[in-house]
Amino acid sequence: MELELKGKRALVTGSSSGIGAAIARLLSAEGAKVIIHGRDAAKTRAVAQKLIDAGAEAGFVTGELSREEDCAEVAKRAVEFFGGVDILVNNAGGMAAANRPDTTAESFNRPWLQTPWDDWRWTYEQNVGSSVRLIQALAPAMIERGWGRIINISSASATQTEADLADYQPAKAAITNMTTGLAKSLAGTGVTVNTVTPGTIATEGVRNGFVEWARQLGWETQDWSEIERRFTSEVIPQPTKHFGRPEDIARMVAFIASPQASYMTGSNYRVDGGQCRSIN
Repeated sequence: MELELKGKRALVTGSSSGIGAAIARLLSAEGAKVIIHGRDAAKTRAVAQKLIDAGAEAGFVTGELSREEDCAEVAKRAVEFFGGVDILVNNAGGMAAANRPDTTAESFNRPWLQTPWDDWRWTYEQNVGSSVRLIQALAPAMIERGWGRIINISSASATQTEADLADYQPAKAAITNMTTGLAKSLAGTGVTVNTVTPGTIATEGVRNGFVEWARQLGWETQDWSEIERRFTSEVIPQPTKHFGRPEDIARMVAFIASPQASYMTGSNYRVDGGQCRSIN
């Protein structure tokens, strides 16, 4: 299918690695001009350079999106690269405990009642605050042009919660909820707003985490294929019997970002291997 993305200008936040990098690569392969965003300048520049080396048009911006001033600067510089942003993918996220350099497995899985409000605040700023600020900065020009795509990346944990991740799960639920309201607010403008909800995606960091988890469970194997099979059968059951790959999310985002998806707005599209047990 021809996605008609040639010449479209996209900003993908949190795209210096993992899911975001995969989204950026696919949008670029489809002909879009892509702006890479990250917090580490060297990593972010390297991803952009790979796209440029492949013949694409790309640039990069850095910034800590949990801070209002950085959001404003990222939006400003993104517009300056190619004269505007047609596609905004709010992929940057994470949780406070994972952002600290001294994080341990115990602090990452801190019980709900022991998760301090400062962690909640950071996680909401990083996930919800950054998305809201970038939307407010970039959507008006989309409306003026009569075309735009806003795609918010949520998480399976937004609707299927666990005992831990106290601050992260509500923040991702807010992302999913605000998408539907914004879609109604932008009715008739030519700008669509959707959520893509990944299940467990085997990025490098996630794979390392599951290998360590397997060690803690006393599993003797260090073979990733065996670890993946056992987790998806015994611990996080799902019909596919394997975790997703970053490219699985990228394919959904690329389609929703395209003119082909003009009748799709205000919806939550799950790419989770059947992990979520609800029917909506």
